[in-house]
Amino acid sequence: MNKKIFILSMANVIILLALIGVLAFHYDFWKDNAKSGSTFLFIGDSITDGNWGVKSHTSKRSYKDLNHIYGHGYVFLCASELMSQYPEKEFVFHNRGISGNTIVDMASRWQQDCLDLQPDVLTVMVGINDACYYQAGNDSVRALLSPQAYETNYRQILDASLQQNPDLQIILITPFIAPVGKYQDDYDAWYTLVQSYADVVKRLAKEYDASLIDSQKLFEKAWKKHPQTPVSYWVWDGIHPTAAGHSLMAKAWRAAN
Repeated sequence: MNKKIFILSMANVIILLALIGVLAFHYDFWKDNAKSGSTFLFIGDSITDGNWGVKSHTSKRSYKDLNHIYGHGYVFLCASELMSQYPEKEFVFHNRGISGNTIVDMASRWQQDCLDLQPDVLTVMVGINDACYYQAGNDSVRALLSPQAYETNYRQILDASLQQNPDLQIILITPFIAPVGKYQDDYDAWYTLVQSYADVVKRLAKEYDASLIDSQKLFEKAWKKHPQTPVSYWVWDGIHPTAAGHSLMAKAWRAAN
């Protein structure tokens, strides 16, 4: 065998083994660190919601219909992967995303939809509605939903959660915006506004020793890697991921620990 070809082949093998090792590490994290029966809670807005538990032709939700209980977004992908990978762990997953929620809405239901469920792993994604309502709102709305108020409310829910469970594992996901649909117009201004909320999440992740998923960077990386593919392939309306986008988020979540 040509020496140069052999060296290249060995390099490819080493890269492949490294990739396998990375994947094994992510899976082994849950195997080695999550106790049996651990409760995973995902809470946020419509991106997390994914119409979980919604009964056909009604506004009611079912908490028992296991065919729909996780919705049809990244939460479903995360739950199905871990539950099938580690059946002996008997992990428990909850989706408590509610479409349209801001941090204020979420804080008002924190006792029932978070603390009462006693999560071991808490994933929070909220902020895009805060930014959108802030942009469209009057002075009183802006005072309630400003990045500063957002941070205050965010701190309160994290403090309450850690007070209940000091060993709580926290994963925070930043809000994001894509240049699609109405957000194409004046995108730079939209981007700056949304990033003011994302910066809060990044700061809190460091302060609270939480894992961070920077969803803006996540999607921008996909856009740059596939420049011939329209941005709407990943985020169909500027704020909601497609199936492909939700898959990116699920992969990032599994790698966030």
